[in-house]
Amino acid sequence: MNNPFVTNGYVSAKYFCDREKETEDVITMLLNGNNIALISPRRYGKTDLIRHCFSCPEINKRFYTFIVDIYATRSLRDLVNKLGKAILEELKPRGRQSWELFVNAISSLKAGISYDISGMPSWSISLGDITNPAVSLDEIFNYLQKADKPCLVAIDEFQQIGKYDEDTVEATLRTYVQYCSNAHFIFAGSQRHLMGSIFTSPSRPFYQSVTIMNLPLSRKINTGNLQSGIFMRIIRLYVRKWLMRYTTALKVEPFICRK
Repeated sequence: MNNPFVTNGYVSAKYFCDREKETEDVITMLLNGNNIALISPRRYGKTDLIRHCFSCPEINKRFYTFIVDIYATRSLRDLVNKLGKAILEELKPRGRQSWELFVNAISSLKAGISYDISGMPSWSISLGDITNPAVSLDEIFNYLQKADKPCLVAIDEFQQIGKYDEDTVEATLRTYVQYCSNAHFIFAGSQRHLMGSIFTSPSRPFYQSVTIMNLPLSRKINTGNLQSGIFMRIIRLYVRKWLMRYTTALKVEPFICRK
C-alpha cells in the first residue's frame, strides 16, 4: 500500500497546510511589484511556500515563475548554469514559442542546448561550456526583461553568493535586478546572519532594496495543539480517502474509530 501522506516537497494546494497569512502577504507584495527577502531556518517550509504562492491562479496565470536553488553553487559560472537550466525547464511545458524566445536570447550558450527527436530542448550545458559567465548572465537578464510575460524569479539559499570567489557578483546582480522592470525577485535564505548582512548592511549593494520577511515556525505546530484545527482536519480527510480507496479495492467495509 502507498503512504497516503505527503512527507517531502510541495505537491499541490490541497495538500498545503497553514501559512494562510504568509501566502496572502507574499502574493500581495509580488502583485505590488516588490522584491522580497524571505528568511528562515532550513526545514521551515519557505521553498514550499514559494511554490504554493507561484501555483496560485493570480500568480500562475499572469507570470512566468522560476525557482532556482543555488545552495550547491560556488561561483558565478555555477549560478548561470543553475539559473539558465531552471528557466528552460519551466518554459518547456508552456510551448515552443515560450522556450524558443529564451533559447534564442542566450546566444553564448545556444550551442550547448540539445534537442530530442520531437524537437524538445534539453539543457546539456556543462560548466566548461560557460566560457564567459558575465556575458551569459547579461543574456539571461535581457531575456527576463524582454519576455512576453512578466517574470518572477525565486533564488533559494541566496546567501551563497557571499561565498563566491568573485568579488563583484553581488553588485552585478543588484544592478541587473534594479533595472529589470519586467521581473521581480524572491531571495530566500536559511542563514539569518548572512542574509541580514546582505540586505541590511549599508555597505552592501542590496541594502534596503527588498521587503524583508522573516518566516516563523508554523503557528499551528508552534502551539503544540495538533488535536484540533487545520492539521487534524486534513489528516482525517486523507486517512478517510485512503481507507475508502483501499477498502473499495479489497471489497471490505472500512472501520473508522472516531475517538
